[in-house]
Amino acid sequence: MWHESPEEISEMLKSIFRIDEDYSARKLALNILNVDEQHLDFYEWETHIFFDDCMERSDDEKDEMIVNQFVRLLINSVDEFGKKWYGKRHLHIPPPVKIATPYGGRLVWTLPGNTQIICHLKDKNKIRHKKRWSQIMYMYYFLGHQLMDNPDLTDAQKEVRAENTFLLALDGDVDFQPEAIIKVVDLMKRNPSVGAACGRIHPTGGGYMQWYQKFEYAIGHWLQKATEHMMGCVLCSPGCFSLFRAKAVMADNVMRTYTTVANQPKHFVQYDQGEDRWLCTLLLKQGWRVEY
Repeated sequence: MWHESPEEISEMLKSIFRIDEDYSARKLALNILNVDEQHLDFYEWETHIFFDDCMERSDDEKDEMIVNQFVRLLINSVDEFGKKWYGKRHLHIPPPVKIATPYGGRLVWTLPGNTQIICHLKDKNKIRHKKRWSQIMYMYYFLGHQLMDNPDLTDAQKEVRAENTFLLALDGDVDFQPEAIIKVVDLMKRNPSVGAACGRIHPTGGGYMQWYQKFEYAIGHWLQKATEHMMGCVLCSPGCFSLFRAKAVMADNVMRTYTTVANQPKHFVQYDQGEDRWLCTLLLKQGWRVEY
């Protein structure tokens, strides 16, 4: 996230709250009704929001850094929209836990369905900003810290988890249903050679800009990616709604190469503006498939 509007934040929260309800329903079915986990499509879920360049100097204290208006808007939106969403069932979202971190700060909300929203507040004076470096942050957090550096897991367990851990990359204004994620996961479970997959995105809204976006998506996304899929393999899985297999991303020639620092003009275009295509190119070079 960066400078999302209240409408865009509400769309994102709506999707997160749906996932929270869906996760809670599946957990109850698993624990109380003793439904078979394979038939239930049960999953574990964490929501991570990465806020780029979200710190500003305080007007009162020159040396004090505080969160900007967009972070405050997110905090207020979680509180207000949460009351509307959960209030009819007499549930509420507790205030976030605030944690100071080496890269800035972190806010953690625990939702009524027992999933978490973890918001990472990036201070550009302490850590690299922009989308690619946010991706590198969460990939190393999930795959390095939580998986490979976990002392409670054996090598065999780490291998199984890497095969069954998926990273869903979303833009901050995407509205999605839980079933959409399950369909993309099912696609990757059917074919273990698929390293990334993307879903179909439909622009919402109205007016001339939305008409243009529909045309742009129809040509560049629906037609092109469907054609690439039929002819052999999709070349780019866009970051607005894409699922990545942990095992595919963890390869040294993928993750380590993806962290290359841009030091030439052409590198800024390839690494920082075309980061989605570059990541998929690295996956394809390692023999993984990208599907639509």
